[in-house]
Amino acid sequence: MTNSLTEFLIRRVVSFVTMLFFLLSAIFVLFRVMPGDPTAMLISGQFTEEARQSMLETFGLNRPLHEQYVIFIGNVLQGDFGISFFYREPVAEVIFPRLINTLLIMVPALTLVMVIAYFWGSIVGWNKDTALDRWGTYVPVSIRAVPHFVLGLTLLVIFSYNLGWLPTGGMGPIGGADKSVTERLTSPTFYKYAALPFITALLHYIADPMLLMRNNIISERQKDYVELHRLKGLKPRQVRQRAARNSMLPLLTWLTPMVGVAFGGQILIEVVFSWPGIGRELVLAATRQDMPVAQAAFFMVAVIVLLTNLIVDLAYGYFDPRISYGKT
Repeated sequence: MTNSLTEFLIRRVVSFVTMLFFLLSAIFVLFRVMPGDPTAMLISGQFTEEARQSMLETFGLNRPLHEQYVIFIGNVLQGDFGISFFYREPVAEVIFPRLINTLLIMVPALTLVMVIAYFWGSIVGWNKDTALDRWGTYVPVSIRAVPHFVLGLTLLVIFSYNLGWLPTGGMGPIGGADKSVTERLTSPTFYKYAALPFITALLHYIADPMLLMRNNIISERQKDYVELHRLKGLKPRQVRQRAARNSMLPLLTWLTPMVGVAFGGQILIEVVFSWPGIGRELVLAATRQDMPVAQAAFFMVAVIVLLTNLIVDLAYGYFDPRISYGKT
């Protein structure tokens, strides 16, 4: 098993590195073929030609494309994404704080989505064709049909403008000092500002995995081992728990593409609630034609999706002992 796991890890790491290389190449080409001049916001009509060439040289935009490509790959491998056209500071200092802000919402939301989907989906699926099943699926599906921004705006109108219980947006009071992640997580004020974006993401994504879990456990109910557990005298709850464990793999499979979808949906959520995350920054970077920031944002999102895929592959063997990492 150890050798098989080692071989599997090597294959997955090689695949991960290969995909990252093609991803970086695609990002480089994509932002060079886009219409518009990314230097337009840097250079005004008052600039002389010498000043213009000096500015282009500062950002390395006067070099041939193949040289820019080699420099771009080399810099990224060192963690250097360049200088932001808009902020005039290293891109890493712009992107990483905003990535953390996004993860502070997305990771807890997706974690709770998985937990609720696992337990609630197994319950409604085990009670198929009952009132619990009908209402337990109808309500989440109805909420899922509402677009991100409509759901967010609805919650904003109800809880912020009408009731006044929660702030209208942002991560803290205007003019407040920047805080570290630890200070934010220990501050009650942070949770007031994070409540609506978190609830929006939770309500919007709960239906898909819950229905997947429901359908899986309905299928597992017909298996012989379930009947065997009943004949052995196990309680219905215990039998359902064993069937739910065997229904877990498709739920894990759902997680990989869902992380990418969640990042896309997070863009709308962050725009609605003025949450300073990587999604909102990506929209602003595209509007400002801030190419280095947009490239880094795309890259970081893709890396997280690929890492999630690797973690899910490793988790398969834990949740289902029938799966082997070997070739046979």
